[in-house]
Amino acid sequence: DDGAFLAALEGAYGHVNGSFGTCPGHVEVIIVDDKAMDEEAGKQVDSYSAWNKMMSAVVLRQAAFDNSTSLPVVLEHEMTHLAINEILCKKDPREFQWMEEGICTLASKEPFRDADVSKYIVGHGFLDVGGIRDAIKSPNCTVSKNGYMQSYSLVERMVRQFGMGAVIGMLECPEKSLEKAFRQSTGEDFPAFYREWEKEVTAEASK
Repeated sequence: DDGAFLAALEGAYGHVNGSFGTCPGHVEVIIVDDKAMDEEAGKQVDSYSAWNKMMSAVVLRQAAFDNSTSLPVVLEHEMTHLAINEILCKKDPREFQWMEEGICTLASKEPFRDADVSKYIVGHGFLDVGGIRDAIKSPNCTVSKNGYMQSYSLVERMVRQFGMGAVIGMLECPEKSLEKAFRQSTGEDFPAFYREWEKEVTAEASK
């Protein structure tokens, strides 16, 4: 139903732009059949965003387009990528890129249970922020999922404690290192925050 799809797309754009104010003025949506998506991005990928100076696009698997329940979540996730790309491209990817999937997952309100996420992280081992970034990029689904889960969990803890505004502030401030940006936005020390997060996740996983 084109009407329902357009409503979901406009809703996603409006919500994300309302939160970040940086969505591109024009977004194309490309729908790809399942076989082509399998070959291009892998069987586990439902969608991805494509961005450069000339265009911004959301690429959707046909099955994701047809799933009216998950479609708004998928669209908000990819729209958030497009909203923060402009900010992230100015930062050192080794310091800040690990946050991207966590921000997108939180912004789109993906239905994760924190206990399940914590059990997954503890079962696969904690990663430092560089390790999270590398894991997300891994072609191995288990490694990649661990990266996604840790990005989500660590960013979720940041947002819960300091607010999304502080997280966006870390990306927008001129500081080149994560630790300096974190201290400027929160007034706290990142390694100490990371250790508290590790403790919280470990306790949550043992429930």
